[in-house]
Amino acid sequence: MKKILLATDGSDNSLHAARMAGELGAALKDVQVIVLYVAHVPRAYYAVDEFGNKVTPEVPMDVMIRRTGEPILRKTISALGLPEEQVVTEVQVGEPAEEIVDYARLEQVDLIVMGSRGLSPIKELLVGSVSDKVLHTAPCPVLIVR
Repeated sequence: MKKILLATDGSDNSLHAARMAGELGAALKDVQVIVLYVAHVPRAYYAVDEFGNKVTPEVPMDVMIRRTGEPILRKTISALGLPEEQVVTEVQVGEPAEEIVDYARLEQVDLIVMGSRGLSPIKELLVGSVSDKVLHTAPCPVLIVR
């Protein structure tokens, strides 16, 4: 195993997943852990006017992503507890499940580790969870941690 993709959203479950990925990384030593945060940007952010020009929001997207993503990445890296040279961070923008699966495919990761949000069975049937979507579409094994 060479690459583990740790998907994080800063939740308690994703921090539990980070600790698990950290244990795997420590045991395997030569493995690289990629910490991926996906910024789910509302569709309104992509708005265009009647001439096809992008509408500029009050807060630029990169600033908004930095404000939300950086603290989450710091907290996740701390929970990992691995040496700096073993960890890589990545930020993507889009629908979380799709971005996680696409990134895993592109980087040819060996394992995806992520937290479960613990949705109730009825709510999960209606909306579906990110972890469920990743589990069913990932190109590699997926470890879901509660």
